[in-house]
Amino acid sequence: MSISFKAIAKKNPQSPTEPLRFYASAVSGKNVDIDELAKLIADNSTVSRADTYAVIISMLEQIMKDLAAGRSVVLGKLGKFSISLHSEGAATAEELTSAQIKKATINYRPGNELKDMLAILKFEKV
Repeated sequence: MSISFKAIAKKNPQSPTEPLRFYASAVSGKNVDIDELAKLIADNSTVSRADTYAVIISMLEQIMKDLAAGRSVVLGKLGKFSISLHSEGAATAEELTSAQIKKATINYRPGNELKDMLAILKFEKV
């Protein structure tokens, strides 16, 4: 198996007069949705598809609760989920209030096993 890629022309934003350069861009294959993931896991284990699906949904709900409570969620080899905040600046720490928070985002950091997988990827130009 390999990652398909195509060439994408881009300008250098620091030097817009330079000629275009071509960069690799991954071509996404078929998406694997939650139903197919549950089926694939069930096919490779002794757990039923319905039970697998229920565990995935339950895990999602629990991750959401923990993140909303300000906790990071560490799933071992899968990785870590956490919340980061984006706010306006305040002149002093005392002046900073929740009103200055513009949005929250979910950060994901893959676990070591997922990161190690990147080193063995093969690539194919399409």
